[in-house]
Amino acid sequence: MQEDSLQPFLSLEELLFHVATLKLPRHYTGKQKKAVVEEIITSFGLEGCRDQRTESLSGGQRRRLYVAMELVDNPPVIFLDEPTTGLDNVSAGSILRLLQHVAHQGRTVICTIHQPSAKHFRYFDRVYVVGKGKCIYHGSTDHLVPFLSSAGLPCPINHNPADFSKLSISKNHLL
Repeated sequence: MQEDSLQPFLSLEELLFHVATLKLPRHYTGKQKKAVVEEIITSFGLEGCRDQRTESLSGGQRRRLYVAMELVDNPPVIFLDEPTTGLDNVSAGSILRLLQHVAHQGRTVICTIHQPSAKHFRYFDRVYVVGKGKCIYHGSTDHLVPFLSSAGLPCPINHNPADFSKLSISKNHLL
């Protein structure tokens, strides 16, 4: 969604509990749902704002909450559109580290990120590079620069590969 749509008067913990109630199987008890919520809050580093109303969360906290809400029922695949847009460098890095952790736990994380910073580019396991609406590269981030060089597009030293080609880079299987 292009707009935030959190219930502003609920605390972060209350909202996650309601999400758990909607997403988890009916046979889950209140105690089991609370355990899932507690695990999510801890894994996403949201302990300090569990009792804070969602309307007063920072941009980074809101993004982590959105991802947390999607992971309550432990889906095998998660799609995210521009999860770092509008965030400062530190918050964006935090989101990408979190997504990398989620992906390395066995889930597939697919998201679009247009021209990530060089610092953030290192969090990707694989990239899908699109040029003029077609895939021009799909594979490891380690092989992107050599691939571009072999195609006659050498990336200058100390230049961000994501910025270099002026192409949209999307992650596949995130990080």
